[in-house]
Amino acid sequence: MRAPLLSLCLLLAPALSQAQERPSKAVPALAKAPKLDGNLKDFAPSVTFRPPASTDATASFTARVAWRKDTLYVGVEATDDQLIAGDLITLTLFFPGAGPTAIGNTFRFAFDGKRASPPDSGTSASAQEKVDVGVLRNDDKLNLEIALPVTAFPRFPTVDPLVFDLCVTFEDQDAVGQKATPVSNCKDGGMIGDALKLPEEFRKGLKLKPSEEATALEATQGGWLGWGILHYPVWVEAEKPLTSESLRSMVAPEAVEPEKVNVNIPETLTLSGGRTLLTVVSGKDPYAVEGKCDSEHELRLGLYLLSNKDRTAQSVLEWPAATCALGRALSINLEEDGALSIGYSNGAITNFAWSGDHFARTQLGKR
Repeated sequence: MRAPLLSLCLLLAPALSQAQERPSKAVPALAKAPKLDGNLKDFAPSVTFRPPASTDATASFTARVAWRKDTLYVGVEATDDQLIAGDLITLTLFFPGAGPTAIGNTFRFAFDGKRASPPDSGTSASAQEKVDVGVLRNDDKLNLEIALPVTAFPRFPTVDPLVFDLCVTFEDQDAVGQKATPVSNCKDGGMIGDALKLPEEFRKGLKLKPSEEATALEATQGGWLGWGILHYPVWVEAEKPLTSESLRSMVAPEAVEPEKVNVNIPETLTLSGGRTLLTVVSGKDPYAVEGKCDSEHELRLGLYLLSNKDRTAQSVLEWPAATCALGRALSINLEEDGALSIGYSNGAITNFAWSGDHFARTQLGKR
């Protein structure tokens, strides 16, 4: 499973190194957590930034950033000629070094507190729920004290420096129904000037031990995911012992039930020594329309090995479960010596051997 990733890793190395080499300012630690009341007197030490000066804007802000334990704190002091319900402050957090498929998380606030994130932002409901804010409004001034726990973060690197962009945008609406004018410290999705950086101490404090294949971490409902260089999770740590159902909900919320897509894949397999493998089938069924096969769609099979009293799972194989070329997986057999075979409806049989921590393909089979 690892060898095919080498060429892709080499291609991505320049992009990742650029994120590491980017100039950044260290975010300081607070001696104690600030009280979220909108009064920023307890918000020190901190890094301060502002949007570029503009003669056209009627709104502006100053933002402060600091951290403590597992939480990033953001203070915003905004001013406007008139504050109305349509005035929004949007905060986006993004780690460029988290990989090519990583996106940022976006949160919105107004003078009445937290608002829903934009539907197209990709920010999960659980991340939005975990963010807390204190608001203080006084005439044309609006102060926000925002607590972003690491469980509300988007994906962040497992090893590379914790360099991130923090974009604050004041969407200033001068009248009800009028188009808002954005005032931001970012351009084209990145901060104008230096980025920000959390210390290694922040990451170590989480006490997570992902697999070597995990290049990025992200909290999810029920635990943590470690994402590989491609698009799927390679490591899971759960708050409770994992079951087939809970693993699927964490690694593939849109997982499909094998019997409903006519693939014959059991929920569990057992390696020698009694070690348990859980299966996850995800993707889109290429045979959804009877009598046709959509070559743009496929189903994928993920095998995860349980450990640590079933609270941790590591990906040991990711392979097609149904494609137009192979057909549907009709059989999956695991021998005592670790030999695994998957048989498909188009006649192909793919064989694998257990190599200590993953399955390695041993022959092509027939197509």
